[in-house]
Amino acid sequence: MKRIVRALPAVIAVAALVVVPNVQAGASEVDTTVGRADCGPGSAPETGLQGQVPLADRESGRSAQGYSCNLEMISQFQGQGQATVGAAYGHCQYLGTLLPSALTAKFKGVNVIDMSDPANPRLSTSLVSAATLGGTWETLKVHESRGLLAAVSVGPGTGGFFVSVYDVKTDCAKPRLLNGVLGTTLTIPGFFPGHEAAWSPDGRTYWTTGAGPGTIAALDMSNPALPRVIFNGLTGLTNHGLGFSPDGNRAYVASAVPAGITIFDSSDIQSRKLFPRLRRIADTTWEDGGITQHAMPFTKNGKPYYMAVDEFASGGARIVDISDESAPRIVRKLKLEINRPENMPLRAKDTAKNGAFGYEAHYCSLDRTVDPRTMACGWTQSGIRVFDIRDLMNPREIAYFNPPAQVGKRSELVNSAHAFVPGQPVSDAANGNLGDPAGYLGPVDMTADWCMSPPRLDGDRLWVNCDDNGAMLLRFINGAYPLS
Repeated sequence: MKRIVRALPAVIAVAALVVVPNVQAGASEVDTTVGRADCGPGSAPETGLQGQVPLADRESGRSAQGYSCNLEMISQFQGQGQATVGAAYGHCQYLGTLLPSALTAKFKGVNVIDMSDPANPRLSTSLVSAATLGGTWETLKVHESRGLLAAVSVGPGTGGFFVSVYDVKTDCAKPRLLNGVLGTTLTIPGFFPGHEAAWSPDGRTYWTTGAGPGTIAALDMSNPALPRVIFNGLTGLTNHGLGFSPDGNRAYVASAVPAGITIFDSSDIQSRKLFPRLRRIADTTWEDGGITQHAMPFTKNGKPYYMAVDEFASGGARIVDISDESAPRIVRKLKLEINRPENMPLRAKDTAKNGAFGYEAHYCSLDRTVDPRTMACGWTQSGIRVFDIRDLMNPREIAYFNPPAQVGKRSELVNSAHAFVPGQPVSDAANGNLGDPAGYLGPVDMTADWCMSPPRLDGDRLWVNCDDNGAMLLRFINGAYPLS
């Protein structure tokens, strides 16, 4: 039986909390291994397991040199660091914000980095508005074809009320606020959640979710100067990131607790029905991961799938067959060697003093949604990872780049979420990892960066940003990419 979430086409939500039986998918025998990359000349390979920054390297200073395989850095603007999730468009990068530094930093708001001259990257401006000063977290997203950048004021973790929409197509280095009131940086508040966000494929809708409870909203962006809330709902216990079918009629909404993905029929919102509803199609949950971050739907040889990514419990990424969308089926998982259960003791030692997030995946990108060849991911303390997924059942790594650790620079990186989230690796606690030694509550040791943004594949270049190292432009070498 389908469960339905109703909402008025306005600001006031009337949706009720719905609880449905979870569909358990994915047997324990599904393969998780990913072949190691073959690192060519000019690489500085990892010294331990795949994805690991060993404790010995952290203590000796080796991690301050970074690690690379078939990728080289050709431009960097570190600045004040960046907060969790940034974005890129054209030759520009946009660095996310968090509180309080969004308000107190020397360069407040979203810093815009112009890399048109890779040898001389520069801070071209800072975007200052209610949303960008309120901490953007995981809402700072670009719609590529429309050239729009949007963000929501998230506050300390989940918020909303203010959205800012910028034109980045005219000049990516000088974004123009489209929804400011009377030419100012003030924007009209609205009633919608904020922690995560995503654009519909056609760019007409900007969706937002709250971390808890499971709030979700859709903002009409047909006229980006006048964003309009057209749906508000409450769909369950928790919501996180979103992905959409190419026609916008299916929404793939990540759940934090339990880990998993819910598929909704979102056609009412996509077609702008007067009284829109989200129709729940299927819940898929799993236990070998935690806090699912987002999902990316795609087709392979005409068959539909989605790729789901977990940000907790070394869940990695998983490929889910949705040929029968009412009964999704996990067919493959991708984990680095350091994520495997038997390596939890090593994770505990390596990350004991480097903050809440360890070696978890966070955000990934596909090179295309029809017969994708490549997936690039921010894998937190494992850095940037790039995979060949032409054969879905036999993925292999082709490149990685884990930037130099910024030991001793914590006080300078006022906008780095990593630098100011103290303590032990909470993200792996479900696997029994409380750090070794356990109970550390002091400042992070900065012995590995956090790379959590979705990388942007662009020919032989890869646009990335990490919390401590800021905005970086990488280039593939040794013919590793593009793939045929």
